[in-house]
Amino acid sequence: MADPITDYASLVEAVEEYLARGDLQTYARIFIQQAEGRFNTDLKVVDMHKSTGPKDLASGSIDVPSDFIDWVAVEWTPPAGSPQRPLMLRYVEADSPEFRTRHRPNGPAQFYTVLAGRVRVMPCAAGKLEMTYYSRIPALTEAAPKNWLITKAPEVYLYGTLMEAALFQKDEEKSAQWLGLVKERLGAIFGQADTQKTAARTARPAVAAAETMAAQAVA
Repeated sequence: MADPITDYASLVEAVEEYLARGDLQTYARIFIQQAEGRFNTDLKVVDMHKSTGPKDLASGSIDVPSDFIDWVAVEWTPPAGSPQRPLMLRYVEADSPEFRTRHRPNGPAQFYTVLAGRVRVMPCAAGKLEMTYYSRIPALTEAAPKNWLITKAPEVYLYGTLMEAALFQKDEEKSAQWLGLVKERLGAIFGQADTQKTAARTARPAVAAAETMAAQAVA
């Protein structure tokens, strides 16, 4: 029987034991990598939050973090001595009216967007930008055998990896069973709050527009 799953090596050992097929054991590392790809696509929890810390806007833009998945919040802080208070910025598309024209040219930063892998604010303003975002789960390797997910939920790694193995074998029934276990454990460990917040974030521009129209109607 395999040892408890605590790191990369023990996960590979457990996967090989579950597969019980000599011709698939060499693929275990690939299955783990594929499972991590799915986790990074489907999972958004506070454990994945990361902050860049304050970054100077002197160059007019800031690189998107290399492990970036999705935004949580972006805060602009004005230069020292400015009477302007720090502001939480709203994401808009680069070709949106807000980013192109609907702002005070010399006012404080209001919006941010991403162009060519760099974050830009509009109106262009000096100061600092702190970006909080969902980061990719650090990949498990022999050189980096542990990360926060395998420490917190080793069974999720196991079930996700075995699901990828079942897909490789074109066994839809088994893959569905392992997927069900993955979702069950993720729900039990992390709950649904974070994914609901993520979904709500994408709806904010529409909500803001509706609130503005309602206020105008009352006026």
